[in-house]
Amino acid sequence: MQSVLRRARPAVAVAPPAAAGLTVDPAARRATKNGTGLALTLREFDLLAFFLRNPGRAYSREDLMREVWGWDFGDLSTVTVHIRRLRGKVEDDPARPRLIRTVWGVGYRFDPSGRDEED
Repeated sequence: MQSVLRRARPAVAVAPPAAAGLTVDPAARRATKNGTGLALTLREFDLLAFFLRNPGRAYSREDLMREVWGWDFGDLSTVTVHIRRLRGKVEDDPARPRLIRTVWGVGYRFDPSGRDEED
């Protein structure tokens, strides 16, 4: 009975994840930066969507492999490569990333403020 009632409830509109000029529309599989479309691969899109839903928290490469790829094991360099490629598409200066930060000894964190660490 509960499952029937759950299905009968109207769907609640959820705003697409957005921060720092980046938005993702999971239903349309579309991502934009400051209103301009981004050409992202499937995994880059999933990684960006994950970061937008979980800002400010540091995730290890193992966490990202599990949460984004759905794998409990694998070559962790896959995450590193995808982070680098995603930075190339979303950062103003990929050599000095301000949004997708490396947290030394831990992994990566999405910082929607985009401020320098010294700010």
